[in-house]
This record gives sequence, structure tokens and C-alpha cells, in this order.
Amino acid sequence: MPLEYQAIKNSFNRVAKNYSENAVLQQEVLSRLLERLSDEKNISAEFQSKALLELGCGPGWSFDELSNGFATEQLTAIDFSENMLAQIPNHKHVKTILSDVHELPLEDEGQDVVFSNMMLHWCNESDVFKESFRVLKPNGLLLMSCLGETSLFELKQAWSEIDSETHIHDFPALHSLGDLLLKTGFTQVVVNAEVITLTYDNLRSLMSDIKASGGQNAMENRSKGLMSKEKLYQLSKIYEQFREDGRLPASYEIIYLRAKKPE
Repeated sequence: MPLEYQAIKNSFNRVAKNYSENAVLQQEVLSRLLERLSDEKNISAEFQSKALLELGCGPGWSFDELSNGFATEQLTAIDFSENMLAQIPNHKHVKTILSDVHELPLEDEGQDVVFSNMMLHWCNESDVFKESFRVLKPNGLLLMSCLGETSLFELKQAWSEIDSETHIHDFPALHSLGDLLLKTGFTQVVVNAEVITLTYDNLRSLMSDIKASGGQNAMENRSKGLMSKEKLYQLSKIYEQFREDGRLPASYEIIYLRAKKPE
């Protein structure tokens, strides 16, 4: 289903100033993705990261570790949100670029690693994989994380009992991402997932948290307009079926993708 990229960009521009305070899930997944990059470095004697590209860098949380922990001589970071890039502290060794990740303003085969945390589900995955493949050197590494199709299943189920409109973003399926990487030309593809569950006192807090971290339904067929008080009341009442130990859960399927460009 087509995405409205301007709506996504507007959303992240709105939340950029307080993003680091609110995007708890994104920061946790980043730490886990960086651990996976460290594993790649420790396991493979052929590992190279002198030229590293981060797609969807946000406010630059990863810069210190990527620069210092992986002998990176050239760290390039791209984001489409000018307000996000404005939050980045001064990093003289990082080249930041305001750009659409579907058309990277970079030369062919110039990157050892393409790294991306929690961005892919807001994009056309095929275009991102093709561009990543293009800019990677032979034997280069792609390492990404994103949300998967079972994310926020509680909220999806609750909405389904109210109406048939599209309220939740259509996140990609694990198997389809793996197939797409292979179709693009990548080898040594590894795709796996885990579930991270956040809990809240009430539905209003849950919805506010999603909004504050830039999350929104960006599908073209999404339900548009503000939610009425009546619908919020209905949704809150239905969501109560998921309450456990006094808290309301929100489950996120985190997909990790690892692939190599053939030599």
C-alpha cells in the first residue's frame, strides 16, 4: 500500500525537539542493533567499517559509538527531517546530509556498511534495498532494524471491533523482507525478530507515546481526521481486555536484517 512520505516527514519534524526524551523503544533497539554490529566485527576477520553510512540517523544517537567503536574513518549520516538533523550535536567527523533515502546522493560502491535503525518501515523497502546495494562495496554489510507486521496487534484488534477503517500503519512482514533482500541481489541473508512490550497506565498514555516518538499511520488509505471522544472511549473500553498486572501492553515486533553484497 502506498505511503504518504510528506506526512511521515511532517510527523518527525514536529516531534524532533523532544524525540530523545520520548523515543524509548527506538533507543533500546539501537543499542541491540549496535551489539549486532559489534558481533559482526568480532566474528569476521574480513569486517570493514572505514566507510559507514547510517540511513535515518535522527538526532545522531549512534554517532559516538559508530565513530569510536568501529574504526570508522568516514561516517555519513542521512535523514529526511531537517528538524531531526538540527538536534545533532557538533560532530566534526560526521557528514550529515538532508536527503530522501530512496535516492541516495552518493557514489556507487563507496560504503563498507549500511546501517539503519527503525527507519525501514516508513519507506519503500525495495527502493531502500536497491540503493543500499548500489552504494555498498563488494562484500559490504547491510544491517538494519524495523518494526514488523505484528506490532501493536492489541491496538489493531481493538480498532477492528469498532470499524473497518485503517488506523494502524501497515508494517512489513519478516519473510517478505528476507525475500526482497535476496531478490535485490544480497547474499548471506539473515532475518530474525523479537517482541518488545511496553506497558502503560491507560490508553491515552499509550497513544501519546506513539505520537511523541513520530509514529503514525502513513498509509494513503488511512482514516483521516481527529478521533472523537466517543471513539476514544470505545477504544479504551475494548483495550481493557489486554490489561495485565494493572498495566496495558503495547507489543512491538522488532525485525533485524543482516545481508552481504557479493564480492
